[in-house]
Amino acid sequence: MDCFEYIENVADVRLQHILKYITCIITDSIIPLIFALALTMFVWGVAQFVINPSEEAKREKGRQFMLWGVIALAVMVSVWGLVKIVGSTFGLELVRPVIPVVRPGATTPP
Repeated sequence: MDCFEYIENVADVRLQHILKYITCIITDSIIPLIFALALTMFVWGVAQFVINPSEEAKREKGRQFMLWGVIALAVMVSVWGLVKIVGSTFGLELVRPVIPVVRPGATTPP
């Protein structure tokens, strides 16, 4: 799904369209970017650790990058898993939030 589908008709943009658009940008762009940065940090640490076998300071810095990269990935995957578990337990669809639409003058069903 394309994020721009939420705001195609500029003349009819409502708050729920803007919120859906922002949520779409976060879930489709920002979260994968954060995963990529954490993975890059880990790979950079491995490279520094392997390339500098004789320089202990650079090896230690590489070790720190690896450690924090693994921690970041573990935390993100754990939170993602917990959200999926909670969602499936309570029968919630957590892919996209459902934002209610309020229309003036609309009647509610009995």
